[in-house]
Amino acid sequence: MAAMSLLLRAAAALRTRKVLAGLGGLAGGGRGSLLGRKVAASCLVAPVRHSSNEKRLFYIRASQFYDKRFLALLRFYVAVTGIPLILFVMYVNIFIGEAELAEIPEGYVPEHWEYYKHPITRWIARYLLDSPEKDYEKMLAIIDKEANKADLRMKEMETRRLMRQRGDGPWYFYDTPDVTFINNALKSTPDK
Repeated sequence: MAAMSLLLRAAAALRTRKVLAGLGGLAGGGRGSLLGRKVAASCLVAPVRHSSNEKRLFYIRASQFYDKRFLALLRFYVAVTGIPLILFVMYVNIFIGEAELAEIPEGYVPEHWEYYKHPITRWIARYLLDSPEKDYEKMLAIIDKEANKADLRMKEMETRRLMRQRGDGPWYFYDTPDVTFINNALKSTPDK
């Protein structure tokens, strides 16, 4: 492919030289002005373009259509959700502001979300997150389950140790099937 391109370029350059040489002969004296009136109308001038003195290559690569579309949609949806969110946060910071520390009245027990300074953080702590008491109870439930599992593992290890030591097991407590109920007829017939 590169050889064909070089061949075509060389042929075009050769043709241009021949045309220019022919023009020079027509103009007289071997040198003639290409832009002057002496140029013959029947001569063809073949322009050759040498862009950067090297062959321009056509690089085969994956399509970027889906990448560009994804990035455009990502920018759009970030703007659709981000701009109203930024405006809301600006509104809250300008018109509502942060809470100020004050004395707690006698007999009043504050809720867990009232300890936060920013109103958005208070809203998140009140409606989206669990209270610290609930988190504490959930952790206690997890610890209780793990303690029960550890106790069960210890009992199972002790049971296996005693079974190995005494040579008994659960198989003594189950009736074994009678040998007369086993059908060996399928095993006694030869393969066909």
